[in-house]
Parts: sequence; structure tokens; C-alpha cells
Amino acid sequence: MIKLPGTSMEIEEGRLIYGFANLSPLFSVTGGLTLSQICEIAGTELTTVQNWIKRGWVAHPENKRYKENHLARIIILNTLRNCLQLEQIAVILRYVNGSADDRNDDIIPDSTLYSYLCIIVDKVLAQNITDEDGIRAHVSETLAQYDEPYEGAREKLVEALTVMTLAYIASQIKLRAETIFAESIE
Repeated sequence: MIKLPGTSMEIEEGRLIYGFANLSPLFSVTGGLTLSQICEIAGTELTTVQNWIKRGWVAHPENKRYKENHLARIIILNTLRNCLQLEQIAVILRYVNGSADDRNDDIIPDSTLYSYLCIIVDKVLAQNITDEDGIRAHVSETLAQYDEPYEGAREKLVEALTVMTLAYIASQIKLRAETIFAESIE
């Protein structure tokens, strides 16, 4: 079992490539999730998510219910915050999708962005690729079928996903170093 990036959920090895599809069933019978459910899935505090909403990094819920893109954005923030500053992550998300509260300026749904990240992470971890060029090649390959809404959108995604993947891998290396430190040196 492995953890789905940015969540407290464990999934079977090999399921990382399904990205957000691992979470979609949670929405099929509900009109959305509550804040406490979102926090349980992401493994975050309620005040953390409320702060992200207040800062405009996550859209306001609809009738106190959080939809798929809310959860995806929260998970992306949570996935990357161990290695990037929250303000940097917010810049990446705005670079790709503009304002969190305006879906009209998005070049990709946040849930799809998260799924792409999971697919790329799965590939680079399986092949032990940590260099920028190798990661960029996997990002470009993953986005080969992406239908860009305007010229240049694919390149924006390549840049953003390259940074996101490097940050995720760096966070995993940092976690491993902390584990070794705690087990052997401390």
C-alpha cells in the first residue's frame, strides 16, 4: 500500500496512475463533501483549509459542500507544501488556472491536473528519474493527447507539472532523509 499524494488515503500499488479517479467515487452519491470530510481525506486541519479559502487559493464551497475541483486543489496544495512555499504553489495554480473562484479562465480542471501529476510521479518513481530533463520528457509525453484551449496552454502545463513533480520528488527525498535521521542518527 502507498499513500495517494496529498491525502491520508492508502491505495494499492499500481493505482497511483488513476490519480483523482481514486477519489471520484466519493462524490457519486453526495452533493459534495463537507469540510470535515475534505480535511479527513487530505489529512489537514479545518483551519488550514479555511485559511486557503480566505487567501483565495481554494474556491468558496457551494452551499457548504465541496466539489471535485475543491478537493483536487486542496490535495495539490497539500502535496506540494512540504517542499514549496504556499505562496509559490498558489502562483503555480494561478499560472495554470487563474483565479480559484473563476472556472472560466481554467486551461484544465484541477482534478485532471492532479491526475496528470499522479501519472507522472508514478512513471518517474518507477524509473527512478530525478533530473529535470527526464521529468520534463515524461511530462511532455503524458500531455501528448492534451487538447489545449489556446496556443501555449500545453507549454504552461509542461512548466507547471515539471515544477510540481520536482517538488514532490524533493519532498519524498526530504521525508526519507528525516526517517533515516530519526532511526539512525538522533
